[in-house]
Amino acid sequence: MLRSRAAYASYALLIVSMIPVQAPQDKPKKGDSEDKTLFLVARPELRDPIFKESVVLMFPPVVGPQEGLVVGLIVNRPARVALSEIFPDDKALKDRFETAYFGGPVEPRTAGIVFRSSKAAKQATLLFGDIYVSFDPDFIKELLKEPEKTPDLRLFVGRSQWAPIQLQMETAVGAWYSMLAETNLIFSASPESLWPILFKRAEPAPVAKVSDVPFGLSANLAELPAHDPIWQFPRQFF
Repeated sequence: MLRSRAAYASYALLIVSMIPVQAPQDKPKKGDSEDKTLFLVARPELRDPIFKESVVLMFPPVVGPQEGLVVGLIVNRPARVALSEIFPDDKALKDRFETAYFGGPVEPRTAGIVFRSSKAAKQATLLFGDIYVSFDPDFIKELLKEPEKTPDLRLFVGRSQWAPIQLQMETAVGAWYSMLAETNLIFSASPESLWPILFKRAEPAPVAKVSDVPFGLSANLAELPAHDPIWQFPRQFF
């Protein structure tokens, strides 16, 4: 059994690296991911209501609140959630109407951000180029209170995560395409068009149908803490 965080991280990175990467039609722009940071793009066969037609920005193995898990954020699903619901104790954010995004089914009340910055911050982790991610609530509120300083910022509630073996099984049956992450798509003004764009770019390949495998592709949901069952998700996420 793997016990050290370094061993977990190495195994998680191995699983992500096993996913074939479809070449984009357009040459990546400067600042886009060139090697390890991926979008997972759901294939049409993936019928899970949470991940159907989703695009997931995957993180390096060192990013995430729990060791031994592969973590990412769904980037194409706006959620009708007011900032006052996410930060109920902060009066400065009470009347703000920015759109939050549903990042995934795990801890759906926990906030995270992806943003662009020319400077590093100790509360954030570099993904690639000038793209950072943070789950620090105080740091997130600080950025939200001065939106003019960080125009390229996406606020998320919840996250997506897999045990490495679960993502390996989903990959083996062809549930996902993968593509190198692109900055302009992370902050797309039309997130509803993100999945069709990336799906058209992906090169089809013969794979097993998801419906033919003996396990559910929502296996990761079975390991959620008891206080976050799927049936308790706020209705405004969907």
